[in-house]
Amino acid sequence: MEDIQLIDAYVSSPTERGFAETVHVESDVLILDGYWHFLMRVGASTFILRNEEPPLDTNVMDEARRVLQDHGFQHVASDLPGLTVLTMNKASLGYVDWEVWSSDLATGQADVARAVTDDTEFTNSDYYSLETDYTAELHGARRLAQLPTWVILAVGVEPEPLDALGETLGDCVFVQKKFGEIEADQCGSLVPTLILVEASEQVGQQFVMQLRAASCSRVLPLVAVTPGAVTPLGADAAVDAAEDPRRWAPPIRSLLP
Repeated sequence: MEDIQLIDAYVSSPTERGFAETVHVESDVLILDGYWHFLMRVGASTFILRNEEPPLDTNVMDEARRVLQDHGFQHVASDLPGLTVLTMNKASLGYVDWEVWSSDLATGQADVARAVTDDTEFTNSDYYSLETDYTAELHGARRLAQLPTWVILAVGVEPEPLDALGETLGDCVFVQKKFGEIEADQCGSLVPTLILVEASEQVGQQFVMQLRAASCSRVLPLVAVTPGAVTPLGADAAVDAAEDPRRWAPPIRSLLP
């Protein structure tokens, strides 16, 4: 089978296995040269196509774009929030540039959001209940040690709004990190009470999704700072980036133990 024939068959219907000259299908993902994931289905009407140079001289990427167009899809976006988490879970990939192909932008966004939620969802169990119970013990120990009751990890948030927020919240201490200084899977090791993430831009939105996928932080309360207090996928609540930070206190306090 020629590569373009397998690509066409893959786009036409879900496929778990298939082989062509340089392309094969594995777990409903198209892979080039045995290891390079390049096309993935994320919904009934949406695919993501890798936007990087392939590891060998090939026209497979052009063929994939042509097949997608022939099936009525169009390039509607690039690197929507949550794609890194989705591809990490589904294909064990780190950060990769992706083109989103769908019937329209709204459909692409909805399919990606649904896929991220379905793929990173976890079921409550005794294990996670125990995690929550230990939170209460931790804060009791902090009080006995005369330490601040709440430790808030702030990622990407500037010092000035944290100073104003701290005056309003009271018994708390902030651990401030810039994007790039800490990875999502390292946040739990700081034992924060709550995580506050500046998510006005794509880097923050992706960090929120990575936090939800990381086992060490997925049970921690997560608040996003966004324009208009729009809660992004993966966050428990949001505060308005344009508001006086002292007004962030009520929604944050409601999530503190």
